[in-house]
Amino acid sequence: MWKLQVKNIAGIKSGTATFKEGTNVVQASNFQGKSSLLKAIQTVMGTSGVDGSHPLTEGQDEGFAELETDDGTYRVELKREGGSVVRSGNPYLTEETDVTCAHHFAFLGENNPVRAAVRDPTPDGDERLTELLMEPLDVDKIDAKIAQLQSERNSIESEIDEAERANKKLPKAQEEVTRLEKELEEARERKDELEDQVDEDSEQKELSSKLSDKRSRLNNTRNTIQKLESRIERKKSNLEDKQDELDELEIPSEPKINTDINEKEERIDELDLQIDLLRRVHSANKQVLDEDAVDLVTDVEHGIEGDNIVCWLSGDKTTADEIEERLDQLNEKRLELREEKSELEQEVDEFESKKRTIRSKKRKRDNLEDEIGNLKLDIQEDEQELKQARERVEDLQEDIDELESQYEEAQDDLNEELTEVRTEIGSLKTKLENAREKLERLDETAGKTDNLEDELETIKDEIVNLRERRNQKHEEVVDRFETAMKNMLKQFDPGFEMLRLDRSVTDDGSTKAFELVVLRDGRETSVANLSEGEVELIGFVTALAAHQAFDVDEIVPAILVDGVGQLAAEHIKGLTEFLEGASEMLITTAYPEAGDFGGHTLTPDEWDVVSNEEMRVV
Repeated sequence: MWKLQVKNIAGIKSGTATFKEGTNVVQASNFQGKSSLLKAIQTVMGTSGVDGSHPLTEGQDEGFAELETDDGTYRVELKREGGSVVRSGNPYLTEETDVTCAHHFAFLGENNPVRAAVRDPTPDGDERLTELLMEPLDVDKIDAKIAQLQSERNSIESEIDEAERANKKLPKAQEEVTRLEKELEEARERKDELEDQVDEDSEQKELSSKLSDKRSRLNNTRNTIQKLESRIERKKSNLEDKQDELDELEIPSEPKINTDINEKEERIDELDLQIDLLRRVHSANKQVLDEDAVDLVTDVEHGIEGDNIVCWLSGDKTTADEIEERLDQLNEKRLELREEKSELEQEVDEFESKKRTIRSKKRKRDNLEDEIGNLKLDIQEDEQELKQARERVEDLQEDIDELESQYEEAQDDLNEELTEVRTEIGSLKTKLENAREKLERLDETAGKTDNLEDELETIKDEIVNLRERRNQKHEEVVDRFETAMKNMLKQFDPGFEMLRLDRSVTDDGSTKAFELVVLRDGRETSVANLSEGEVELIGFVTALAAHQAFDVDEIVPAILVDGVGQLAAEHIKGLTEFLEGASEMLITTAYPEAGDFGGHTLTPDEWDVVSNEEMRVV
């Protein structure tokens, strides 16, 4: 039960109202406060300012709406400050997504955005309807997560490409090492043959050996200088880029872990089973009571003071009220479990997202710091080595000039060839050492492939899960729409055979747009060709489909209906019957001439309302 107290909200200066479970009809003539009462409910719910200003009565500086429920008391105050109205207090709904769902799919007044979008025959109407049906999913945040994961995926794919390129280069690098080893062995064999052929005295052999060694060392040193100069230049450029990247990198703080994530995930799975079990138990037993089928499953003793029922499960005697109360307890338990599951899923999602972001950025930071440190150390070592190499070149050139002068007289063709071979051997040794180092680097890079591919698969799975989560909810909206439309066709027998909510998708399967398609006389037509009453019914069906798909009944236990003047009295009653099972409480407005609706009727006889001339809300 709800108890509402209102002061200076829309056309109500002061008044109170009580709402009961089931259908509540606010029945009065024009300007008696029917719509104002619904505005007061929306105010205390926290949705009044979503699509406009708050409904403080014209000429008043402050007002409030206070709602007392079985779970607590909620109060929202409105105050005029300057040229605008501000809100304060503790509304029933506080989460942005809950406010959005209630405003779009539960509070179905004349200006409800879903009904307005259905009325609009232009492409803007379909575009707005698409936005409304997608908004509760917070698609922008899901897309942002997907974009972040895609960026990580692209980075890892680049690393995999680098590893694969290294893997492709391995055979050629191995061939180069093998070739150099073979050439070195052949050069050594030629040297041995030449040394056997040359009949040199000990002094000549010594000079030849020294000269070959010096020339080889000079060539190697000059090659080393060129490599060092090029390598230092590349490393300095790379160092600057890495340092800029590190300076721009921001790492979020570590998320606080309240409990073990694995335990939460296990708890979520357990809650899924428990919620489904409670739902089936509640539904089956509730159906027995709602369809007056108790006699079918158990014995009933009819008495003056009431019926005694033998419980069809335990065999104990009870009453329908006691069974109903127990079923309500089961349903409350199911709702508690669903709320717990939702909180756990949100915690797990937030934790995993933060952890993934931090892990990625930390890995990148650590890699950058390691690379920067290694680059600085390498540059320092290379510069020192370059300095020493230049000094060695000068010393070697002086030694060679002197040795050549000493050896010139004794040198002949065989001696010259022997010297060249010895020089070649020294050069081959250096090339072989460099080739082996390159082979080792390529082998190390190629070895990262397996780990990177595992991480890539994990990220791809997360992207797929996010897209499926979004798309499944949109598919459910279409399914719910189809069911609600079939029920509406049975209830009202409108002038068309069928209505579809078509969902178009992008290449990746995500929702592109929703479109209403009408089938009349076996041919497709637009909503614009229907009567006003038929269009209004479609608006309610569309809102109800989203209401069920997004479980809005678990967010706010009431549906508000107003502004249905396009419908005949019997159709208004039919609409009430159509909607009353969708929520714990249905609150609708009606004129007195519409007759009895059943349920709980509210009249504004004791309300203090503004006059017809004063009825203007800001």
